[in-house]
Amino acid sequence: FCFGALRACRAATAHTPARLGPAATAGRPCRPIFASKDAQLRQHKSASCTPAAASTMAELVSDAPGAAEKSKETFEPPMSLAQSVFRHGRNPTPASEKEILDLVTRRQMAPYYARVCAAFGISKDENLYAKMADANAAEIAALAAKKEDAEANQGDMEVLDALFDAAKYHARIGDRDGAYAACDVIVDRPKISTGKRIDAVMLKIRVALFFDDVGNAKKQLEDARRLAADGGDWDRNNRLSAYESAYLIVTRDLKGAAKKLLGGVATFTCVELCTYPEFVFYAVVTNVLALPRPDLKKRIIDSPEVLQVIKQIPHLSTLVESLYNCEYSLYFASLLEIEKVLLDDRYFSQHTRYVIRELRVLVYTQFLDAYKTVTLASMAAAFGVSVEFIDGELARFISCGRLNAKVDKVDNVVHTTRADLKSKKYQEIIKSGDVLLNRIQQLARVVSI
Repeated sequence: FCFGALRACRAATAHTPARLGPAATAGRPCRPIFASKDAQLRQHKSASCTPAAASTMAELVSDAPGAAEKSKETFEPPMSLAQSVFRHGRNPTPASEKEILDLVTRRQMAPYYARVCAAFGISKDENLYAKMADANAAEIAALAAKKEDAEANQGDMEVLDALFDAAKYHARIGDRDGAYAACDVIVDRPKISTGKRIDAVMLKIRVALFFDDVGNAKKQLEDARRLAADGGDWDRNNRLSAYESAYLIVTRDLKGAAKKLLGGVATFTCVELCTYPEFVFYAVVTNVLALPRPDLKKRIIDSPEVLQVIKQIPHLSTLVESLYNCEYSLYFASLLEIEKVLLDDRYFSQHTRYVIRELRVLVYTQFLDAYKTVTLASMAAAFGVSVEFIDGELARFISCGRLNAKVDKVDNVVHTTRADLKSKKYQEIIKSGDVLLNRIQQLARVVSI
């Protein structure tokens, strides 16, 4: 991903542009996704866009309705640990390594300890690993004995509780395969309620998301939806929608995620997946791309649930309000900071370049819709960047068909063109028809052979 105009910006300005974000993974050099444009943009940062650590969101207290009751429950595995491991992978430091190893040791997560040491090249303490593995084996044996006692002397509910305890313990220590197998035992068990089956499948989904096992998460979400259709209650359906949102973000279906996230803001109880501020962050970022401008005002900017926490999330309210109020230079300044948060989030990180690009296309489209012609200098001034930068941006997006405009380099003027929706749909139908005909011809050749 390269900004052709970035080199021109560097030559035209006296200051060296900043590179955003640490390395995407350990040992890999960082590539600037939305490079700082020039001194004009730096000087425009207001007090509302003061720098803050991206990890601030993870430290915020959830204020969601109903979240306080849910937070008293114990859910495994801890998603905060997965986030910490991800951030350590991007920007390894001795402090973060110690924090992770201390938590893993305190929770006696022998399987996960081995995985973390192998992933980051950490020297494995064999004595410590053996001690934790012995403790894990003893606890698993105790849980198996508890199950046998329940089968011999108690009822079906006690047996089911013992099975869930075993599945949760495997998830707690980071034993992915063990957790999967324990959940399968519950799901395949006869004569249990649909709700309990959904609980077992959702535990399996959490384990899959914890380990970034996207393929398994997809399968389990399909099973959970099928079970929920047969008899899931409101709370389970509500939490399942949050799980689906996380999966859709990971697979870059941001429009699908936006709808589910927006619907869950007022009823959030899924504290086992993320904090409420993190959930609102996901909802706002995805819906900025998905909602038309009037709906953005009604459902995001003026939403009481969003207003409750959005000020706690650095730069997010500035991003949304500046877009709505057409304060484009402030929008660009907040976009630089939001990029850092996206890079540091385990769900959004791999899609940060895509999200930032779409947010730029969105704001350029909004700006150009108000003009028939506008000079490059005026547009650059509005966005707080140099003419060379905005020229390169427009050239790239126009050539890709993302912006309906033309640039007159002789007069340095941008001419906007209104898209003919009927012609556009007609061309899309023609292209789809050509693709279909080609596939039919290929199939005909195979059949004839």
